[in-house]
Amino acid sequence: MTGLFEREVGDDWETLHPRVRERYGLEADEDRIVVGVGRMTELDRNPLAVPIRRLGTLDDFLFPEGGSDVPFTITTEAFVDDAGNEALFLHRRFETSPPRAFVDTLRWNPERGCLTDLFGRRGHVAADVRVRADNESLALSIGTQWLRARGTYVALPNPLSVDGHLRDWYDDDADRFRVAAESTNPLVGTVFGYTGTFESDFRPTDPDAATRSALGGIDLPGENA
Repeated sequence: MTGLFEREVGDDWETLHPRVRERYGLEADEDRIVVGVGRMTELDRNPLAVPIRRLGTLDDFLFPEGGSDVPFTITTEAFVDDAGNEALFLHRRFETSPPRAFVDTLRWNPERGCLTDLFGRRGHVAADVRVRADNESLALSIGTQWLRARGTYVALPNPLSVDGHLRDWYDDDADRFRVAAESTNPLVGTVFGYTGTFESDFRPTDPDAATRSALGGIDLPGENA
């Protein structure tokens, strides 16, 4: 079974740093998860975006707090969705005050030929995600975004959407991963951004852990969405 990120990156997968390939090549039949533990050098946001981020706390999507030197963990679990496609569930915990979570579920979307990211625990916000290899690092960008209500997707117009980018790479000198992400909106500026470092290891899957399968069965936006 080909991992979700490897499928999206394609032939350039082998150009990634070996540690990046190891971490992001997680497959659903491995019976293990990837856990990253580190610190966010900076959690950034424009004050104008705080009301939007506060709403995100209702679904473990966004949160209003910023800060520096914030401990965090990120857990990644691969699974197979109801259509037989590989998917990833990501759970981030930031040790802000109070602690906050940010979760999303990445699934392969055959109709759109790319990944679809369902944000939060209910997936009311969705987005196309493109992944590529860039100078040994993994680079993600967000494309078209939608609001989902009762199974119907409505594309967000440009003033309400974000321009989102994330880069993840391995720093050989520091012997750890580095990550940088930023989502901006033309009206409020930086909605959410962070830079940080972390170490990563594989751990056995916990059979008693809370399941994330609710977003493995909902329909994704189609070709003409």
